[in-house]
Parts: sequence; C-alpha cells; structure tokens
Amino acid sequence: MWGWVVRLEWIALVALVALPVNAQLMIGHMGHGGDCSIKTGSFPVSFNAYEKPKGQLPPTHAYCDHVPNVGEHILTVDLQGTKSRETPIGARLVLVSEGQSDGGKMIMSKPAKLYPSGSITLAVNLKELGQYNLLLETEKAGIMSVAVTIPIHVGEGGGHGGHSGGIGMIEIALLLGAGGGIAAFFWLRRKPSKTVEESQKQ
Repeated sequence: MWGWVVRLEWIALVALVALPVNAQLMIGHMGHGGDCSIKTGSFPVSFNAYEKPKGQLPPTHAYCDHVPNVGEHILTVDLQGTKSRETPIGARLVLVSEGQSDGGKMIMSKPAKLYPSGSITLAVNLKELGQYNLLLETEKAGIMSVAVTIPIHVGEGGGHGGHSGGIGMIEIALLLGAGGGIAAFFWLRRKPSKTVEESQKQ
C-alpha cells in the first residue's frame, strides 16, 4: 500500500512537470490567491511575474510589482471583464530611466491581437536591475496608445514584499504527497489485523 502511495505522488509530480507552461501557470494561479490587481488603466487587469526555473521544472513562486532578481521570467496578465477581451491589445516592456514614464529602453514588444481567453503570457529576459513598465496598448484613431501601465521593479533580492502570497506548484505536489501518506497511515490502522487463532487455522 505504501509503495502504491509513493508511486501516485511521483505520478502527480511528473504530470505537473509535463504540462505545457500555460497549463502550469494556470495551476500555479490556483495556489496564489493574491494576484496583483491594476485598476488605474482603461480596463482592470491582474498581473504576476514568475521566475523561470532551469531545466524542466515548472514555475513556482509568483511576484507582483517587485521581482527580486534578473534573469528569464514569465509575465502573465489576466484581463478582467469582457470588453478588454474583445479589443486587440499590444504589449511593450520598457526599462524606464529616471524622469520617464511611458518611454524608455525597449526590451520587447508584441503586436496587437485579440485575447478571447483573457490571458496574456510573455516570456522575457530581464537583464538589468531597475524599474520596468509593462505597457498594454490599444488603438485609438489609428494610433496605438497606452491603456494600462504595469510597474515592475527588478532587484534588491528577497521579493517578499512583492510576493503574491499562497503556495506554488511544488508546494501543491508536496501537500498532495503528504495527504496521500496520511491517508495511507489511517487506512493501514483501520485494516483489521489477524488474531492468533485465525493465523493458526490458516
């Protein structure tokens, strides 16, 4: 019985790792109830930044407006409401210099398109410490203009102040494993043991 439980735990962990990144991030959202909400733009959104682990491990911890370290990250934006899902949206990530707001050094850009699912996923490499802005743009009178500004500060390590809370995917797998172990323990305790007389009869 114990061997079966251990195998089940490993199957669950391998299944999580084998999922596509989008599916991993969706499960990761389930463990992070405190998404960073941005309500100051033309439409409300929630935002998370995930450090991209090395190898095939899935993303674990999510951050809001503060990312502790440079490196490869996955940025996710969840559009709130139906109107924004029916509007083509472009995205630009810029490294902001002092005194600038929308301008700055271009890090990446993505042309405008519809996101009927309400989820925007961007893979970026944050190579420099500093203040970044993720700009969501929509078209007005034939010109792309900034609709939502999402500030992201990179550096100073730690990241607890910007952590969105909750538990990550690895923690979920460990909890599943612990739950399976506890269930197996009580199942074995409930299983009636053979008496001496029954053993002799056999």
